[in-house]
Amino acid sequence: MRWRWLLLLGVAVLSAASREEFDSHVQSGVLVPLRDGIHLAADIYRPARAGQPLEGKFPVLLYRTPYNKAGLAADGAYFSRRGYVVVAQDCRGRFASQGEFYPFVNEGPDGYDTIEWAATEPWSNGKVGTIGGSYLAWDQFFAAMDRPPHLAAMFAVVGGANFFQEFGHPGGATNLGWPLWILNSAASSPQAARAPASRQPLAEALKNPAPWLALHPQKRAEIFQSFPLHRKIYQDLYDHAELDDYWRQKGFYTAGYHKIMKDVPIFFLSGWYDYFAEGTLDNFSALARQHRTPKKLLMGAWPHGIGRAECGDASFGPAAAVDHRALAVDWFDHWMKGDPLDVVQQETVRIFRMGGGEGTRDASGRLQHGGKWRSASGWPLPGTRLSKYYIHAGGALRPSAPGAANPSRFTFDPDHPAPTIGGRYGLGAATPNCAQNQVCSPGILGCTDSAPLNQRPDVLSFATPPLEAPVDVTGKIRARLWISSDAVDTDFTAKLIDVYPDGYALILADGQIRARYRRGFDKPLLMKPGEVSEVQIDLGSTSNLFHTGHRIRLDISSSNYPRFEPNSNTGEPAGRWTRREKARNTVYHQSGRASYVELPLLNP
Repeated sequence: MRWRWLLLLGVAVLSAASREEFDSHVQSGVLVPLRDGIHLAADIYRPARAGQPLEGKFPVLLYRTPYNKAGLAADGAYFSRRGYVVVAQDCRGRFASQGEFYPFVNEGPDGYDTIEWAATEPWSNGKVGTIGGSYLAWDQFFAAMDRPPHLAAMFAVVGGANFFQEFGHPGGATNLGWPLWILNSAASSPQAARAPASRQPLAEALKNPAPWLALHPQKRAEIFQSFPLHRKIYQDLYDHAELDDYWRQKGFYTAGYHKIMKDVPIFFLSGWYDYFAEGTLDNFSALARQHRTPKKLLMGAWPHGIGRAECGDASFGPAAAVDHRALAVDWFDHWMKGDPLDVVQQETVRIFRMGGGEGTRDASGRLQHGGKWRSASGWPLPGTRLSKYYIHAGGALRPSAPGAANPSRFTFDPDHPAPTIGGRYGLGAATPNCAQNQVCSPGILGCTDSAPLNQRPDVLSFATPPLEAPVDVTGKIRARLWISSDAVDTDFTAKLIDVYPDGYALILADGQIRARYRRGFDKPLLMKPGEVSEVQIDLGSTSNLFHTGHRIRLDISSSNYPRFEPNSNTGEPAGRWTRREKARNTVYHQSGRASYVELPLLNP
């Protein structure tokens, strides 16, 4: 088994970045011409002395953002002081740039044109690297598909591979985070800046999104009446509820275009609680196989905002924190200046395995869940073995298959969905993300009491006995369930949970499946009431040590709100339902219909 523990990887080690050599000078509002006559605005950060930019040629780092280039000032100064020219650019139709904005679809050609422009400017040595996180990673991937001649290296943070599956309609169920993103995009658009009064309803909804999200999807769309382009983006989400050609466009579907991406060194960075974690892993794995240039992967115990030692209610210890700028400058120094790697790991993969901590509270009140770094030659980690843990009548979870038993049933009411508590998706304090105890509190959206979630009548819970030895779960989690319903369509959800001896139930991974997509996300098929079917739920990947005395738990339900929009159970099109109905759902756990969760195991 080719993996090893790394014991000294904390902030002290990762802060050994290249030293500042220069001052920084910024030229704002430089217009970059594109092939179609549109100009995109960029701020140019250059190495400087005594307040004046230096003559000479330097390698270039490019950020392209829909979130306002002004927010990249600290990054521009950081890298320019270390010998790079930094181009921070507003995407088409955003802030100071010309044109109309539509998410993702223009970023390939626009990125290509900007890379080639930057390579020929008098301050450039012709080597251009791309950098950035989230949208800023997706747009790197799209630009790489057009193979810019001067693209030399990439540093992609929390960027995905399949937007439909990771953020649009995960498991076939509409993720309400995307409507909120569209809402925020409209509120920060040039149209809103020109007509501040039209922005006010958007700002109020962003401040308290719960009432807006509670509306029918078509009623929700009315908030975009002064923003026709954003209304179209919003409506396209519901009009394309299947994995169709809309979601297979290059900008939304990196996974479909790996083979045409330019072969350059890429550093991938994400965390187990990031909603683009699975896409990061898929992109790395595919490109590491298909390309000749090196690919590196770093996965921490982080949400979409990476780098800290804490995530939600848990602390993973000081070693869990990293300085991503130090990693980036080390990566680019190597590939664009020829320096040896100092901070970036020598092994291809480095991941943080959570768990094994004391379980007490630290000074900030967080649970000390702990964890350690390990390195490996690839992903999935060599030596991984898949093990099935079957659900049994009475709430047991065991490696042994069940015998004869009656199924478990519950009623799912879409007007009273199970609340989201932790995991990869969150909407602020009302729906906290990351590591959280699966217990309600009145401040959480959808909670009306302070009871554990698995005491709800619409939640089935299955757990192992207290473990007699540690269990290391590292890799992709899948649940396969035999189900039926009296509805023609409904959802099934699954959560993997680490239960402490005192009952603290820490969420690790979760997922869902909309039953009409049980044959494929491009093949909707309504159910026949009462007909038994098998469904697969992808919970994503994680790495966690279930300590001795802990229990492994699988919770099954039919909702997780507002992580995703509740199913109306009527079989009507997403976003256009005319009524909601309760569904009486059944999960089978018996010989011939054995339901289980598949866990990837390693020797602890």
